[in-house]
Amino acid sequence: MEWAALAVTGALAILLWLILDEWWPWALALGVLLVAALIGVRRPAALAVGLAAADVWWLLSIPLWGWALTIGGIVLTLGLWWSWAHWKARFAPAPQSSALPAVRGVQPVPPESPTEITAPIPRVPAVAPAALQRLHRLPIPGLAGRPVARWQPVTALAVAVALLAVGILGWRLDVAAERDRRQADLNAAHDLAFARILPRSGADLVYAFARAIGERKPEVICFAFLPQAGRDFARAHGGDTCEAAIDNLSRRVQVGARYQNAVMVLPLPSNAITYVDSKRKIVDACSINVNPPDAGPSSLGIFTMDTVNGEGSQITNYTKCL
Repeated sequence: MEWAALAVTGALAILLWLILDEWWPWALALGVLLVAALIGVRRPAALAVGLAAADVWWLLSIPLWGWALTIGGIVLTLGLWWSWAHWKARFAPAPQSSALPAVRGVQPVPPESPTEITAPIPRVPAVAPAALQRLHRLPIPGLAGRPVARWQPVTALAVAVALLAVGILGWRLDVAAERDRRQADLNAAHDLAFARILPRSGADLVYAFARAIGERKPEVICFAFLPQAGRDFARAHGGDTCEAAIDNLSRRVQVGARYQNAVMVLPLPSNAITYVDSKRKIVDACSINVNPPDAGPSSLGIFTMDTVNGEGSQITNYTKCL
C-alpha cells in the first residue's frame, strides 16, 4: 500500500513539475522526508507524504488546463485499469473442479485404517491493514473482485481523452499568449530605447545633422525619419534615399570637424521652433547659424517633430526651404 501511494504521488509530482516548470516544491518534499528521518520514520510512506505535500502546492497554483491534464491522466489510468479488469473477467478460463469424475460400477476404496484419514490443516485468515480494509469496502468497480461493466472503461477512456484534449489545447493557447506577452514586452522595450536615442529638441536635430554630414554617417539621423518624410528630404537634396542626400550634403563640406564646430553654438535663431502642442513642434532649419559660413550647408529644411513615448522626437514631415 505504501509503495502504491509512493508511485501515485511520485507520478503526479513529475506530471505537475513538467506542466508548471517549478522545481522548488521538490525542496518541500525533501524537507518533509528529512523531518521524518530525524524523528525516526524511515518508511516509503514518509516520502509519499513529502511528495503529496509538493503535489498539493503545485495543484494550488496550477491553471485550469493543468487541472484538465491532471484529472485526464487520472481518469485515463482508471479507464485502463477497468479495461484490463473487464478483459480479465471476460476471457479468463472458468475454474475447473479438482474432484475426479465418478466411474459407474466402481466403488470408492475405503481407507485401510483410521490412521490414513488426515484432518485438514486449519487456515489462519490474513489480517489486512485497517486502511486497506476500508479501501476494499468502497464501492469501486474492479476493487476486491467487483465486476466491471463494458460501459465503465469506455466512458472513462472517452472522458480522459476529452479532458486531455482540453488540457493540451489550453496549454498551447497559454503558451501562445505568454509568447505574445513577451513579444509585446520586447516591442515596448525596443520602442522606449528607440525613443531615447531620438533628438529631443531643435538644437539636437541640427547637431545630429552636423555630425552625420561632417562624418558622412547618415545612420546618425536617417533613422529618425518616417518613410515619407525621409523620401521628401532625399528629393530636396538630390538623392533617392536619405543616405544619398546626406552624402550629397557631405560633399559640400571640406573639413568635417570644422563644420561640426561651426554649428555648435546657438545653431538656431530663437524664433526657429514653433510648438504646435505638447507633443509636436516644427523646426525651421533653413537658416542655421554656421560660423564661419563657408564651413558647410546652412539650409536643411523645415522639420515636423513628434514626441515618442515622452522621450525623443521623430521626424514625421519635411518641407524644403524656399
